[in-house]
Amino acid sequence: MKYINPDIESSYQENDLGQTLYNIVLERKPKKIVEIGVLHGYSTVAMAMALDELGEGRIIAYDLFEDYKFKHGTMGAVQAQLERYGIAKYVTLVKKDFDEWLAAPEQFDLLHLDISNKGDTIERLYVAVKDQVESGASVLFEGGSAERDEVEWMEKFHARSIRSAQGVPFQVIDSRFPSLSEVRKMS
Repeated sequence: MKYINPDIESSYQENDLGQTLYNIVLERKPKKIVEIGVLHGYSTVAMAMALDELGEGRIIAYDLFEDYKFKHGTMGAVQAQLERYGIAKYVTLVKKDFDEWLAAPEQFDLLHLDISNKGDTIERLYVAVKDQVESGASVLFEGGSAERDEVEWMEKFHARSIRSAQGVPFQVIDSRFPSLSEVRKMS
């Protein structure tokens, strides 16, 4: 399926960060993508469109869905979006939280994290997947730009900025709000 900006509510939608995700999947050709934080399915759909274009690959998409006390989507609504775009066969939705996943991180070729990211979140992720990154796996996450670090909820909850994350070799790869960053292999 050729890419179209998914008509799904997301902070990525306005600036079409789905195109960036789609292009990365086409370029890297991951066999297994892990996504943590699905919301309404925008990024899941964008990456699955690329898998459809490639004709192979899987996404295991984790979220708390209805169990998350803040803004959330429902598993049924996300499944309906996957079916609407004709890419459901590439995605498995699983109810699981970030801490549970971190306790036993699975192997992946590409990981996308979008769970109200802050500095400590990115540090914890990197500690858990550093060996996979060093072996060539890619880790993408929402945020990383100065503008994203200054959003209202980060200030309200006195959250540590992503840019202050210690020991995490990352680079902003798409600065359009809310920004998309990649953890890089240490040289």
